[in-house]
Amino acid sequence: MKYFAIQTCLNEKLLGKYPQVKGFIHHCNVNEETNFIDNFIYEKIKVQPILSNVVLHSVAKQTDFIDVYGDVGFNFGYLISDKFKQILDQFNCYGLQLFKTYIIQHDKKFNNYWQTNIYDFPFQFVDFKKTNFTLKDRDKNRNIISNTIGFENIDEFNLFVSSIRYPKMISFKNIFFNENMDLDFFSLRYAEAAHKGIVSERLKNELVKNEISGVEFQPLELSISEWLMPGGEREKVYGKA
Repeated sequence: MKYFAIQTCLNEKLLGKYPQVKGFIHHCNVNEETNFIDNFIYEKIKVQPILSNVVLHSVAKQTDFIDVYGDVGFNFGYLISDKFKQILDQFNCYGLQLFKTYIIQHDKKFNNYWQTNIYDFPFQFVDFKKTNFTLKDRDKNRNIISNTIGFENIDEFNLFVSSIRYPKMISFKNIFFNENMDLDFFSLRYAEAAHKGIVSERLKNELVKNEISGVEFQPLELSISEWLMPGGEREKVYGKA
């Protein structure tokens, strides 16, 4: 099965304006409220979290995917439409929660959106013997140095990850899955440019068939630099940004 990383659409004509969001509305003291959604870091949320809402530019389009990942209120999430969610509901998703929310545009609320929360990562489906990782560190002159490393199994990987500290950082160099892999939507920590989620080819095809807007699909085997390079694979599929 082929897999793709979810990326935001870079075609401003399809978005109306890039970025689409001009502001945020917060409903609590984001630094003190324990139930504020940013305080739940890669964990399943068992209460109703306090969400923030986005305000779109007047000319922005209400796409099915709105990328606000990393902003306050969306440190680990983004927005998808009812239409996007209805398709996800038909597929095998892992480690994903969705919370009903709304967006604001032209001083009106539009209630057909959901905020994502990724709370688990299916490392059990990674074939560690085939998969390679990049370990980055800094030398005494603060220059970045990189080495390729590997692991025999998930336990060895987890032990290593728990032992390293900044400036050491690990990331997937390539990813191979074992024969039991059957997921259609999931996320993997340490996967370059795949923090917004990974989809199977069958889910990707369904999203494309239903004209889900605001999103592009980067083949997982490509690095982000390979994907975005002038004349590269992204331009061949989606045209120039």
